[in-house]
Amino acid sequence: MTVMRKYFFILLLCSSSMIAQNTNSEYQAFRKGVLGSYDSFRETILENYAEYLQGVWDEYEQFRGIRRNKKPKPSIAPKADVKPQDVTPIQSDPEVKPTMQPVPTDNPIPVKPIAPSTLPNMFFPFYGMKLSTILCHVQTVKGVEHQAIAKAWDAYRQDRVMKDIIRSLQSLTMAYDLNDWFTFELVRNYTEASCKNSKSKTVLQHFLLVNMGYDVRLASCGNQLLLLVPFNQQVYERSYLVIDGKKYYAFYDDSTSKVQNAGVYTCRLPDETDTGRNIDLTIRSGNIGIKIGVVHRFSMSDGKISLQGFVDEGTMEAIRHYPQMDIPFYAMSTIDANFHQSLLAQVSEQIRGCSEKEAVGRILHFVQYAFDYAADGEQHGYEKPYFIEENFYYPKNDCEDRAILFAFLVRNVLGLDVHLVQYPGHECTAVNFSTSQMNGDGYMYKGKAFYICDPTFIGASIGQCMPDYRNVKPVVELWY
Repeated sequence: MTVMRKYFFILLLCSSSMIAQNTNSEYQAFRKGVLGSYDSFRETILENYAEYLQGVWDEYEQFRGIRRNKKPKPSIAPKADVKPQDVTPIQSDPEVKPTMQPVPTDNPIPVKPIAPSTLPNMFFPFYGMKLSTILCHVQTVKGVEHQAIAKAWDAYRQDRVMKDIIRSLQSLTMAYDLNDWFTFELVRNYTEASCKNSKSKTVLQHFLLVNMGYDVRLASCGNQLLLLVPFNQQVYERSYLVIDGKKYYAFYDDSTSKVQNAGVYTCRLPDETDTGRNIDLTIRSGNIGIKIGVVHRFSMSDGKISLQGFVDEGTMEAIRHYPQMDIPFYAMSTIDANFHQSLLAQVSEQIRGCSEKEAVGRILHFVQYAFDYAADGEQHGYEKPYFIEENFYYPKNDCEDRAILFAFLVRNVLGLDVHLVQYPGHECTAVNFSTSQMNGDGYMYKGKAFYICDPTFIGASIGQCMPDYRNVKPVVELWY
């Protein structure tokens, strides 16, 4: 814990007793003073940042991006030819992999939208939309020399317009309900429209993001400048380096995720520096405002359950290249709350009157038969787990996409405990039934029997595991 964070924590503790004794106005004045102290502390750090950039740059080793699952997926969805074996769940706990929850961070202070500006404005594209904000006077950076970078940073600090630009960008994030990742993308899109010079663009991105409260580092690799970005989640398939035990992922101007041959250098920051917060990839707003008004309509059925609706193509484009993270984060994300409610309402109506086991069986059959199968490499050319909404946009899906959708429906329609289950090269689910015990493949977890339900094993019933995995200890991915 940094010195400032300790100070902030103590002051907040003190405030709890003061609230009981003082009027609301007095408390607000006290809170304003605390936040003002923090702002001053942060401001001092930002004032000195140019000096840090001009100082010592340390070299770090760059590591290749981690692959989530090294075993290739099947090119064709396997079909179940036999009924499940008449066996009871294995009497041993599986390997459990709890999903890392976001690290609690201080919430950023809400930003008041700025009044209409008399400053020159510019328009820039953002996932099919055209947004407007204040025009920036770009500082030209032609090389990777520390002094030139520090000079540009100091010039931005002296430019009073930059504060208005930052507030304007923050107002856009609130207006469109953007999470940290899309805020990062917003800044990158703004700088892309502001300047074409790669190094100038990267320095401007760094200045804006640091001043918006993010722990983003500026680095050099050969003759390139890049951003080093920490996330609250494990990110896959992107090169990274480790600074003081913390992973920073490399973002080059050409968006490459590959390891470069040269070493990566970044400036040394004092140990007690409040570097800012990580990028949090969770999507919980339920109403991301990235919409272009052009919709993709769908209608699908397995003969027993039918679903209809639409998704916005602008939203789908925005999440198409979302950083790859652990599967549970896709399951827990809500991009469009109204869309989710529509799915749940339609499924609930069509399984009304079914027993618990029959309802799960119907949902399992729907996910198995209503979608065509294709591995990500075949359809996209890269590994791409789907958010729930994407299953209804792309023509095909694969095992983790089906597992995410099945788990979402069973958990939210029926209220049952569902596990995401990982085997080498394969993802499925397991369900705990509250009303009945049955035979089939599964495992015991905390005294409860969970039965394998595989949305990719076409024709498989509850408790029927693919033969290749029947004797493999499953890895359970918990997200709650």
